[in-house]
Amino acid sequence: MLDTEKLTFEHQCGGAVIAERLVLSAAHCFDKHPLQVERIRLVMGEHRLNIQDKHEHRFLVEKVVPHPEFRKNGPHSNDIALILVARSNHVQFNSHVRPICLPDAGAESAGRWCAVTGWGYQTESTESFAPVLRAAAVPVLDLATCRKDQILGGRQQAILDSMICAGILSGGVDACKGDSGGPLACTHGGRWQLHGVVSWGAGCGRRARPGVYTRVAAYVDWITRTASALGHRL
Repeated sequence: MLDTEKLTFEHQCGGAVIAERLVLSAAHCFDKHPLQVERIRLVMGEHRLNIQDKHEHRFLVEKVVPHPEFRKNGPHSNDIALILVARSNHVQFNSHVRPICLPDAGAESAGRWCAVTGWGYQTESTESFAPVLRAAAVPVLDLATCRKDQILGGRQQAILDSMICAGILSGGVDACKGDSGGPLACTHGGRWQLHGVVSWGAGCGRRARPGVYTRVAAYVDWITRTASALGHRL
């Protein structure tokens, strides 16, 4: 979870731990404070949003690296960012905090049922974050379906090959505000892999309006290069 500081720290976005000092999230989460890393806190091991949990720890941020072509091909394109945990902190993995695997390059997720998690709004009209971490199972759609005009085609943002659409077309199950940057996790070979990052959508849980995620497999090379430039090997 990412918190940004106003008068106090409050929940803004989700994220996924991929290494001891590396977290993957959405680039749009940092629009308001792109360079003010001192105003960001990473919270790991949290379950209840407003209550200190036994395994919950907060970490400072050393650097945020949004994708260099964020918004190049539309307002939601290349919506991915890598976060470096400050060197003064040490993330200890345990039963409640573990890194998620990156997907195999070119991994195909269409047709799978995957899990999206977060503390976001439980309905579009709720306008309050979930008190505990919630998870929802959503089917991954093929891009041809998602690009249909009656789904998400013909909009300001084209559905790119670097995106994943996931959701039940009859509606009712979806990510929502506050879930941005969080993981779309799918099982492969007995392991959980990070296939998507919550990016955008048309409302929350609307009929024929699936959620849209950044396709992590399309960015594995960028993630690996960026991590190496930050002094970490994946």
